Amino acid sequence: MPSRSHTRFMHYTSNMSQQDYKRAMPARSLRTQTGHTNRWQLTGAVGCDLLGQAQVQRAEEFAIQLSDRKIKSADPMALRWHEDTTGCPQSPLPRLVRPLSASQRTSLCKEVTWPSKLGIPEKEFYSLSRRVVCKAKPDAVLECLGSRWELHCPFLNKSDTLFKLYTNIKRHRDVQLQERAASGQGSRSGSSLCRYDRGLVCSRGNLCGPLTLRLAVKDTSITKEALSFVLRTLYDPEGQPEEWGEGVISAAALLGMSDLFHKCLKEMTMNISSSTVCSFHEVSCKFKETGLQRLCEHWLELFLVTDLSCHINLKDLPFDLMLKTLHSPRLFTLSEYDLSRTVLHWLYLQLNPLRQTLPAHSTVINFFSRETGVFLEQPHGQKYITIFQALRLHGITEWHHLQELHNIRVFPEACLLHIMSNHYHTLYSGGDMAITDFSKQAVRFGMLVDKEEECCTQTISLYGFYFLLKAVNMSKSDTYSFSIERLRHWDTAVSQSSIATRPFCMRSDRSVCYQITVQTYIHSEFQEHSSGAVNQEFGLFKHRCRSKPFYIEGLSPPILVTFALAFP
Repeated sequence: MPSRSHTRFMHYTSNMSQQDYKRAMPARSLRTQTGHTNRWQLTGAVGCDLLGQAQVQRAEEFAIQLSDRKIKSADPMALRWHEDTTGCPQSPLPRLVRPLSASQRTSLCKEVTWPSKLGIPEKEFYSLSRRVVCKAKPDAVLECLGSRWELHCPFLNKSDTLFKLYTNIKRHRDVQLQERAASGQGSRSGSSLCRYDRGLVCSRGNLCGPLTLRLAVKDTSITKEALSFVLRTLYDPEGQPEEWGEGVISAAALLGMSDLFHKCLKEMTMNISSSTVCSFHEVSCKFKETGLQRLCEHWLELFLVTDLSCHINLKDLPFDLMLKTLHSPRLFTLSEYDLSRTVLHWLYLQLNPLRQTLPAHSTVINFFSRETGVFLEQPHGQKYITIFQALRLHGITEWHHLQELHNIRVFPEACLLHIMSNHYHTLYSGGDMAITDFSKQAVRFGMLVDKEEECCTQTISLYGFYFLLKAVNMSKSDTYSFSIERLRHWDTAVSQSSIATRPFCMRSDRSVCYQITVQTYIHSEFQEHSSGAVNQEFGLFKHRCRSKPFYIEGLSPPILVTFALAFP
């Protein structure tokens, strides 16, 4: 009896095992062996198949490392995801990884390519590097910014940093191989030799693969896009980035690529504009490139009022650079009011850093008019006192401009009272100005000659005296003549509306100290010509109402002319 019971028990157990095995067969048949990594894969897009999805995701991420391999499938038709949901019911579990489309799945069976149009930095790099080296195996793998970049020895010598890293790591690995080989020769004996040989081969196999280069990046301006471009220049030195900016030059400096660094500097000097001048100046200070720094500062001296003030990039101008520009004797402005208006807009953007568009002038006026107290007397406004002290507010003589200065509540009452009293005494004394330093107190008027015109004129008024500023092209050549002419109240150049709203002095003679400064900027080259300070008596008659012409050769538009006047 005990033997029969044991027999029935064994028979029942065997029957159950066969049934369980048959039930398990359909579940296992849903997976097929795929690829050389011996992984298993479901034939349908089942959302609960987390293992299969993770394996597919990992295969895509590491496909770029298989530079000379093709992914082979035991069943290519099984790699295709079924499009209709009838063949593969939806799982109630959440889908953690989005199922791949048919074209993406079949691409795993083909050779992996990385089109640059996708815009992914890693793919752009591999697309170029693999094409240049004809899909050769990498000699090193750079781990930087969370990505792996496969590199090749013939191109590493263009980067001092990468070449040094590669040389040091290779030397260290060679020492390890020599030490292992030496220890293996001293311990070989009998059957243990074979076992050690097998272990040595495996160790050498690990040590003879691509070297891993790890490079830490602390500069936040270096992005993956910038690093990808810099690494691509190892294989294609003629490549062009989307923008020559701080990220590219910082990455070139990090990798020790001096040729690319100087090329980037050259491109920056050729592309200074309202959108780049502030960032380029920051780069020049960062790397102590005085040449680029001087160019950016000179550009600001010419185009702060006429160009940068019309763009939102004005808010990127730092305090120290603004102050240095205002103190420059080469600063060009159309008038003293235009310069003060530019500074006021800049101050508004500093106080509203989140603004992404340039404000209207009425918006700026309303903003400062709402101040309960004088802005420059408030704790948060005192640091801007030096900025407004660099302005020549005494050169603002139009009544509606003076009224605007009073309404915005930026300047203290004492400052405005001082300006108004000086205007009154100057008019009362026939135009005599209290000038102690001509270079810092002369009133500036600007003229922009941006076309090849034969004659460009501008009428100005200062304390009841009217002048005609002239820039004449001599016989359509590159020679220009610049001069100042005093106007009489009956001259046609003086409009009747100006006489009705502005004072007019009938004084026959007026002593004037003037200076004409001509500047040009062409192809990153600046030219500056100055007549120096000239004293002359201007009368009402023709033989005494004109200044001596100031001739300059070799000029081409745009030409920025500054007429600085003072009445001693």
